Amino acid sequence: MKPDLDTPPGSAATGMQAHVGVADAALPQQTLMFAQGHAPWLLPLAAIALTWGLFLLASRLHRRWPRLWTSPLFVTPALLIALLSAMRLPYPVYLTAARPLLWMIGPLTLAFAIPVYQHRAFIRQWWPALLVGTVISTVCTMGSALGLAHAFGLPAAMTHSLIGRSISLPFAFVLSDMTGGTRDLTTIFVVASGIVGIVLGDVILHRIGLKSEQAPGATLGAVAQVVGAARAHQQSVPRGVMASLTMIFAGAFSVVLALLFPLLARLIGA
Repeated sequence: MKPDLDTPPGSAATGMQAHVGVADAALPQQTLMFAQGHAPWLLPLAAIALTWGLFLLASRLHRRWPRLWTSPLFVTPALLIALLSAMRLPYPVYLTAARPLLWMIGPLTLAFAIPVYQHRAFIRQWWPALLVGTVISTVCTMGSALGLAHAFGLPAAMTHSLIGRSISLPFAFVLSDMTGGTRDLTTIFVVASGIVGIVLGDVILHRIGLKSEQAPGATLGAVAQVVGAARAHQQSVPRGVMASLTMIFAGAFSVVLALLFPLLARLIGA
């Protein structure tokens, strides 16, 4: 067969490379379609195993090098994004496959009752501080989120996802669903708020020089939720207990306060 004289040199090679690229890109899609058609249980199992494995790896890395940038909150999503990109797996497909992990949010919310019961004597002793701290911190965090969102002209979905930034994810998801936010944005805001909360919280609390063991713990739990509670537990037991209880009560009170959200929104103009 005679070569085509009208075809520039290298065009055949270029076309072959493009064909190979298309074939490589289609391979993950073919594998995905095969798994969905013949083994529908395989994708959820793989997604859960992948997420859990990356989290365990990130946790071990953080224990070996306890730094802020090695936190599982940073490392796990970064590794997950890199792997999904390398496998050319669309995020909606992964999210659907990993849906059972989101179902665990409900039992996790109920599990918050365990530390409340375990530390009921502590609650009886410090209930005035817990009550005042919960109400003030919740009103300030939700009110500041609404005010800043209105000042910067953020869309309604982003505003409603932002108001739960300072409470733990189980309560933040409930709050986001009640007010019309999105869980993806809520997750980003909660994680970012927790990281910023412990970074600035350590500096500010150190400069203030509080002598009480409970006050720093309540502050970290109310502002930086799970991340702040973990940091407080590293510092001392009283701080950790107060941070955990404040986090739980602030989350529950935020959900109750969300019932009044339409009124608050009309007052602030969000």
